[in-house]
Amino acid sequence: METRTYGTSVVRSRQASSNSPNVLFVSIDDCNDWLGFLNNHPGTHTPNLDALARNSLVFSQAYTTAPMCLPSRTSVLFGSAPHRGHVYDHSPESLETYASMARSTSSLVDDVWAAGYETFGAGKVFHDGQRERWTQFQPVVQYMPGRLRGESTAAGRFDPAWISPYDGAPIGNGERFKLSMLDFGPSGVAPEDEPDGKTTQWVRQQLKESRRGPFFLALGHYLPHEPWRLPQRFFDLHPLEEVVVPEFRPDDLADVGVYARDQIVDRFHRFELLQTSGLWEEAVQAYQAAISFADDRLGIVLDELSHSQYAEDTMIVVWSDHGYHLGEKLHIEKFTLWERATRVPLLIHVPGRFDHHRDFDRPVSLLDLGPTVAELCGAELHAPHDGESLLPLLADPVHADRRPAVMTWLSGNHAVRRGQWRYIRYRTGDVELYDHQDDPDEYVNLAGRPDHAAIVAELDRFLPEQG
Repeated sequence: METRTYGTSVVRSRQASSNSPNVLFVSIDDCNDWLGFLNNHPGTHTPNLDALARNSLVFSQAYTTAPMCLPSRTSVLFGSAPHRGHVYDHSPESLETYASMARSTSSLVDDVWAAGYETFGAGKVFHDGQRERWTQFQPVVQYMPGRLRGESTAAGRFDPAWISPYDGAPIGNGERFKLSMLDFGPSGVAPEDEPDGKTTQWVRQQLKESRRGPFFLALGHYLPHEPWRLPQRFFDLHPLEEVVVPEFRPDDLADVGVYARDQIVDRFHRFELLQTSGLWEEAVQAYQAAISFADDRLGIVLDELSHSQYAEDTMIVVWSDHGYHLGEKLHIEKFTLWERATRVPLLIHVPGRFDHHRDFDRPVSLLDLGPTVAELCGAELHAPHDGESLLPLLADPVHADRRPAVMTWLSGNHAVRRGQWRYIRYRTGDVELYDHQDDPDEYVNLAGRPDHAAIVAELDRFLPEQG
């Protein structure tokens, strides 16, 4: 019997159940809710995701635990909420805490392995690969944004010939656009030779192989993470004259605290720079093109699966680690506790069970994804977990209000999405309250109004007291 040891915990392999489904587990980095099946922003070309959603359980109000890669993925794969595990960002302190957690704690991958699964991973699943946790693993070679973020490194590659056409463009006040602000444009590389193209082909090959038992096959797409470098034909799917930029109000931040304006909203002023340089439409086009590239690669894998011997007994899970602002709240990037940085796609297809469209439209957290997958696989979670399976909610959706989606960005800053409300409390004591029924763009902060004091008090009890 094989074993894996994490700290004082021992995880032992066992025989899989005869009805254990295979799992295709797909993460799409930095993918917000600009997808066809979520109908939140016009024009993004996602035919494969849309087709899958028509035959899946869709959690249309799914939220990350943190608007950054490492803390979000730590929550999903190790079951530790940021305020409990103290993995908040990519700081040296969080990285050290994460490394210790990885050494001492079993992950979702270990748990399904213990349930008799072979585990195969490609690309960005864990933030740092975690090669030793997989039966086989195929890493991704990431593109790195231009010269100001470094030349070719162990983590990525950069070809000086790819200098962005926007690099050096005048943006007013004597300043010029720099690649360190945002890098996007055609890569000049064939789709199959892109980093995500290579991992896609590797996953596709795994579906051609014969397996004696069930498998857990994970594909981590890097795009639409920056830089948005990809083949020209995906830009062509989004003609510039048809690109729709998000609506915004110039005074949108007038009713939020100084801390949010100065420490949360993009301190590099990239939104302002994109506007004044006339490049906002191009940036939106590039982001949508990057999503479409991820969708196209997913379509290749889904097509291979549909023609394979595993078509009728493979569960498909698609999720993203967090969203991304393209101008909403005057912000370019993730790293906020507002809707655009925290709402994510989440859908589950299980042949014979969740193979017709069903929309679960109450807020849920990615923290609950691990226990949900484990339950569907008949796997035991070997480490303490802050999440719970989402499956019981399907019978009684009202119970989603009992455990609403809680998000954290840096220590002491938290938000909750419950019903129609988003409530945010910062470490400074500043608070925000938005009514998504009447104000889905979060323009009007209701927190200071006496008639909403009871709602603020009710929602505040869901937020961590510390951490």
